[in-house]
Amino acid sequence: MGKLAYFVFGVIVGGIVVPFLLGVQDGYNEAMEAEDNPFHLRGLRMVTGECITEKNLEVFQVIGDGIALAYPINMYDPVVLLIGNRDKLFYDNEIVKNPAKHCAKQIGVYTYQAKDETIKTVPAVSIEEK
Repeated sequence: MGKLAYFVFGVIVGGIVVPFLLGVQDGYNEAMEAEDNPFHLRGLRMVTGECITEKNLEVFQVIGDGIALAYPINMYDPVVLLIGNRDKLFYDNEIVKNPAKHCAKQIGVYTYQAKDETIKTVPAVSIEEK
């Protein structure tokens, strides 16, 4: 009878403690992501980087207001997450021109799941002065 009581107690405690601990970890991850992510975009982590390209960019997928996936035109450079201001509405196949003395400067990294279900991590960039 004592072993059964221990078993039942273990199942009850395990059913409460394990989901609680998993929830705390998820909450911690979301809080950390939101803390350094002024764009509130899941998968975006902010870092300071250098100019990635001075080439114009072509948008191929809009993520949200002022946020899109793009790639440098006429170059075999990586896909980037282009972050503009929220007033700028990107559209598919748009050519985003880099003004003179400006470049696509890395401001973070963005992790997402592609259509083929692979996980991709790309630089997040903003058009800024060199």
